[in-house]
Amino acid sequence: MVVASRALPAPPELAGRWEAVLEEGGRRPRILELADRYPEERSLEVPFGEIDGPDTPLADLLLERPEEVLTAGRTGLRGLIPVAGPETEGLRLRIVGLPPTAHRLIRMIRESDLNRFLALDGIVRKTSEVRPQIKDAVFLCLACGTEIHEVQEDGAISFREPIECPVAQGGCGKPASRTRFRLLPERSTYIDAQRIEIQENPETLRGGAHPQGLAVLLTEDLTGRVLPGNRVVVNGVLKSQQRATPSRTGMVRSTTFDLMVLGNSLEYKQQEYDEIALTEEEERLILSFRGDPTIVDKIVLSLAPTIKGLEEEKEAIALQLFGGVEKRHPDGIRVRGDIHVLLVGDPGVAKSQLLRNVADIAPRGIYTSGKGATAAGLTAAAVKDDFAGGRWTLEAGMLVLADGGIAIVDELDKMTPEDRSAMHEVLEQQTVSIAKAGITATLNARCPVLAAANPKWGRFTPDRTISEQIDLPPTLLSRFDVIYSIQDHPQEERDRFLAGQILLSHQEGEAREVTFGYAPLVATAGAPFSPDLLKKYIAYARRHVRPVLSNEALRTLEDFYVRVRKQGEEPDAPVPITARQLEALVRLSEAAAKARLSPVVSVEDAARAIRIVEGFLKRVSTSDGKLDIDLVSTGVSHSQRERMEILHGLMRSLQDAKGGTFTLEELKAEAERQGVASKNVDALFHSLRNQGEVMETRPGRWQLVRF
Repeated sequence: MVVASRALPAPPELAGRWEAVLEEGGRRPRILELADRYPEERSLEVPFGEIDGPDTPLADLLLERPEEVLTAGRTGLRGLIPVAGPETEGLRLRIVGLPPTAHRLIRMIRESDLNRFLALDGIVRKTSEVRPQIKDAVFLCLACGTEIHEVQEDGAISFREPIECPVAQGGCGKPASRTRFRLLPERSTYIDAQRIEIQENPETLRGGAHPQGLAVLLTEDLTGRVLPGNRVVVNGVLKSQQRATPSRTGMVRSTTFDLMVLGNSLEYKQQEYDEIALTEEEERLILSFRGDPTIVDKIVLSLAPTIKGLEEEKEAIALQLFGGVEKRHPDGIRVRGDIHVLLVGDPGVAKSQLLRNVADIAPRGIYTSGKGATAAGLTAAAVKDDFAGGRWTLEAGMLVLADGGIAIVDELDKMTPEDRSAMHEVLEQQTVSIAKAGITATLNARCPVLAAANPKWGRFTPDRTISEQIDLPPTLLSRFDVIYSIQDHPQEERDRFLAGQILLSHQEGEAREVTFGYAPLVATAGAPFSPDLLKKYIAYARRHVRPVLSNEALRTLEDFYVRVRKQGEEPDAPVPITARQLEALVRLSEAAAKARLSPVVSVEDAARAIRIVEGFLKRVSTSDGKLDIDLVSTGVSHSQRERMEILHGLMRSLQDAKGGTFTLEELKAEAERQGVASKNVDALFHSLRNQGEVMETRPGRWQLVRF
């Protein structure tokens, strides 16, 4: 059904109604202030409700015929200025807070929305440079010497030139075929213009749908205010442009049109997760869990409930979803509150399934696999395309688009070292610095990273330390707050339990597909939270709860840190933990308090954080029965480093005594006398050979390359 558009009132009547609306809203003092401060400030923001209340028909007309109504609004705005000088022509009306009926998903835009006032929620994916755009082009007719004006259309890509010298402007009336027109750039009028592209929010996509984008033209004081990764609401008029492709005979015009929004105003997402709406009933239900001592355990049970046997890992991931509290110190130093988690495990332990589930539950989760990720795709790329007239533009990558959410990277070990190195800055500084194609910028990537990888040789082996089998550089490993190694050891009792749970989940899945012909099933323990409620619970906690450390929790963390560090005071003892692990303890404690909706971090929260950190350190950072943080931070344990120094000394002495070379058997015999086991000599010698520190000068004879 086609609805006929209502007739538009006369412009003077519309301007008078605008004056009444602005006067009733108490906007006159602000308008006078704008007139005094022009051109530093030139825009008056008016909430839509301020128009809809006193004059509903005018508000309806604004949505249906925005260009004419906004033009009348600018006239009404100038009418409230007692002495309207030339500067008042530059004052603009910016309408914000459009009603739900005007909000559209980018993929749901249809032809009926053309030329209407819409609000589009999305994430900025691409931005061009701010450049002057000609608004009123002045031409000189070479036949009669008359200056004529040719006003350009808003958002037009092609430049419009005069087809004749108009008599109405004092010209000779000759057509373009009988005269020539010369552009006078110094006499023409320009405005600042910037093209951006917004994309659907990743968390709104389901089923692997490709996110759709839409071009937006920003002008005047709206330019230069957004960066890739910003989440915004663009309010503007939806316009169409005909596609055209060049050919030998000229431009071939298509019957298909492209869409563009002429931006009127921008609204920024100031509050975390404010795109997730909660009803009053849902908010009451969430608040009813406050004070529940078992709430964290309930959240863990609700995280991928069909995956059994990864309770410790799920607990760390659950706290990661809530995150700690970001701090900004007076000296400008920023301390991140986000928690980074790495899972390294044998094949078939459901790492990828767990990550997929987290991507669905997280309020802003973006998932990618290391096999299909590059450094540019993760961070940002400088691309040259027609979007900005052939100029270089900045295009946000996955980690920038995840700003404010959670980035999930599977198969981290399958990425090339060059691509993987792009994550170093993101993990610690949570920014992406770009210096490409003449563009220098720093983009925000404030998101926790949940990553998964396989061991170096496909599966963990008992004859090597776990840290040796994690095929990731120590500089990257040290930036993760929690690292879990997941080993698949056959164990009858555990295997029977897991097999029963897996088979039961398959049987229940089959029963949902085909409901008849099956015997009644034994109900399994359900998850306390549904995925939708858990997502809203996390969003509410991250939006409203900012816990602070209690004195008791602070002392608990301090006592643990000092007690563990004291182990390193013994002679020749390794350094057990560093200040990085202390910061991880604080973040995990704050996350546990957030999960409880508590404004204060309790001793129980601190104890939970200590248990998680102790658990992962015992798995990946233990050497000879002692905690050794060097295994993670440098890749070489304290004992390995000592044995390496002994081995270096032995090789030097053997070279001096044996004419400059030595055999491996001679080295092992000397090492045995120094208390270094033969198997350790093999491993260390193999490492030195791979690093190029020893060379085989002739068969069976070796020599140190560097002394």
